[in-house]
Amino acid sequence: MIVVAVVLGVLVLRTGPGHPGGAASSSSSTTTTLPAASTTTSTVPRKDVKVLVANASTTNQVAANYSTVLQQAGWTVLVPVTAKPPPRATSSVYYAPKKRGEAEAVAAAFGLPASSVLPISSSTPVSKTDGADVVLVIGSDLAAKTPPSTVPSTSTTTTAPRTTTTKAGRS
Repeated sequence: MIVVAVVLGVLVLRTGPGHPGGAASSSSSTTTTLPAASTTTSTVPRKDVKVLVANASTTNQVAANYSTVLQQAGWTVLVPVTAKPPPRATSSVYYAPKKRGEAEAVAAAFGLPASSVLPISSSTPVSKTDGADVVLVIGSDLAAKTPPSTVPSTSTTTTAPRTTTTKAGRS
């Protein structure tokens, strides 16, 4: 549709009423809907999300350090725990039913890929997840890094459609 609108626009300019050899006998308009660059942003209500941080690395105090960062960023943080053995090389984020978006926000805050976000299940490496909406399991990858001093705000972006109208003349 975009190509058709461009071609019609070129034809109108080349054979319009002011161009030699072309007079418009009728006109029509074409409406095209295109994705717009406008966005709507909403933030995750951090205070309503209970996050449990578990240390699955061999580094001491890492769960407490990440818990502090999350708490200072406004999340409700449960008492940090030690994950079930063995130690894990990579970090993951687990979520309770209907809490995937919140888990994705926690993962994004620490630069974890979307593939590291999983539902809480019997394979979650934490003994008790009662009361937790999100469980952040710190593996050696995050343990090797210094926790950030702040957690950036997370947002979702949606794209609104934009409508344009192109008038075309016919000979």
